[in-house]
Amino acid sequence: MDGHLRDDVAHRSTFRTTDPAKAEAAVGSTYEVSTRLVLPARDQRAFDMNLTEVRMASSMVGVLSFGAPARVVTDATSGYHVNLTLRGRAAGASNGAEATSTVAGEGLVYEPGAVTDAVWFRGCRVLTLFLSQRAVEEQLEKLLGRSLTGPLRPAPKAEGLARALGPAVQLALMQLDRDTPASAALQNHVEALLVDSFLLSHRHAYSEALERPGPAAPRTPVERAARLLEERPEHPWTTVSLATEVHLSTRALQDGFKRHFHCPPMAYLRGVRLRGAHAALTAAQPGETTVQEVALRHGIMHPGRFSVSYRQEFGESPSVTLARPAP
Repeated sequence: MDGHLRDDVAHRSTFRTTDPAKAEAAVGSTYEVSTRLVLPARDQRAFDMNLTEVRMASSMVGVLSFGAPARVVTDATSGYHVNLTLRGRAAGASNGAEATSTVAGEGLVYEPGAVTDAVWFRGCRVLTLFLSQRAVEEQLEKLLGRSLTGPLRPAPKAEGLARALGPAVQLALMQLDRDTPASAALQNHVEALLVDSFLLSHRHAYSEALERPGPAAPRTPVERAARLLEERPEHPWTTVSLATEVHLSTRALQDGFKRHFHCPPMAYLRGVRLRGAHAALTAAQPGETTVQEVALRHGIMHPGRFSVSYRQEFGESPSVTLARPAP
């Protein structure tokens, strides 16, 4: 997505109708909120709703357009809703406040419990993001390393969020072309990317706390984290899961690795995996294993990137190392 949300982020409609009543029911069901759809009488013949929807664990990504001007009024929302305008112009208000207008690249954010009133002007197309309250707040507590002391209170207007969300949204919408549903592990991974992008790129009551350097991490937990990566390089580690394992906040873990190892935890893990693969390839006899088998055994899932990184680190391709007789 080149860092931005394009107007063509979804090419396939998962639901399309020219019946306003069916559209109202579909929008309410998709976004888990009681919805009322209002259309100007003169524009009803141009009405043509297109809705693309991809669910990722407890969250959802969608692309919505109505063809004609439309107003969508909801009862109290159940999670965090983000409407990012892809094309045209939209407007929205929360809990009776004054409406805010958005154009392509801008968006509006509604917190749980908000009563919303949104307007799609003619030709408007919007990327909609639903994040469950539980997923957001649990991830925020992990990032902070402590319990929340109050509500998130996200800023109502999003101006730079589209760039941050781009890669995660692309991963979610790629699932439209799959013949089978994405695995639970992939769904959880994409949801975590969406939530992290939202929490780290959009202003809210905890933004300053997330940006503030954490206290110096005790050396012992950081060394323990490094030992875990050395002992279990094949494990699908993330910064959050590693921090949880050693009872540190992600900020403290990152600061500790930078202080003690001069690199982030995941960069340290890449080095561990490369060195382990190199040792295994060097010790192997030609014909007894393959480069792919060694890579997978060390948690390396992308053969192309592995080959490039390996050559940069060791000056030759993995296959050349494997072909050389073991000492």
